[in-house]
Amino acid sequence: MNRLIIALSLICLPCFSLDLPQEELRAIGTRIWQNECRGTLQGLVSWNEGEDFPSLGIGHFIWYPKGANQTFEETFPALLVRMKAQEVKLPFWLSHAKHCPWKSRAEFLKERRSKKMNELRDLLSETLDLQMRFVIDRFDQSEENILATLSDDKKEAIGTKIALLKQTPKGLFALIDYVNFKGTGLSPKERYRGLGWGLLQVLEQLPDSLEAEKAPAAFAKSARTLLRQRVHNAPAKRNEERWLKGWNARLDSYK
Repeated sequence: MNRLIIALSLICLPCFSLDLPQEELRAIGTRIWQNECRGTLQGLVSWNEGEDFPSLGIGHFIWYPKGANQTFEETFPALLVRMKAQEVKLPFWLSHAKHCPWKSRAEFLKERRSKKMNELRDLLSETLDLQMRFVIDRFDQSEENILATLSDDKKEAIGTKIALLKQTPKGLFALIDYVNFKGTGLSPKERYRGLGWGLLQVLEQLPDSLEAEKAPAAFAKSARTLLRQRVHNAPAKRNEERWLKGWNARLDSYK
């Protein structure tokens, strides 16, 4: 009955922001930084082999060069908007940039000690708390967006699972980290052979009856299955198998 009440409240009321104490926010943000960048300042500015974009900041926010094939959700421009709104002083070139200025990974690596790159790295290292808050707020918005797309019956089921995961620190971290890691699952572009791997798909695969303490491990298991499916369905030229071990290690941190 309690779970039904929670679910019905999610249907009837708007989503509320996570009002986390600064200490808890930093703990979650630091773990995400560790997952994405191994907790290093150098890792705040990187471009992975096989990708068409650099990954920037503690959340490895995507920033596409002009004309790139935007398969995955671009998130770095939204971070820049947040910085401007909070009156963070940006380098002149960055405040006017509409696209990533480096057109390829080779060009990016060649320029890794350039003035622009150093300015970008310094900016990201000086705004860690802002980025952590950005990640939390992104989850809030993602939750709202996911529930808004669903029928009432499905909204009840998915809302109940989200509420259950939020009951434990591990479950809350799994939700926040995964949506930053693999997205909401709402974009039709983020599909291989018509099948997605985002937060919505992971929640859909979770059993309906779970105890709160067991939910994070079940979430990790569901995500592992979907990411294995993603690798199987991915274009061969992407060779996504090379990333699967690291992805699974990340999911293990949810248990």
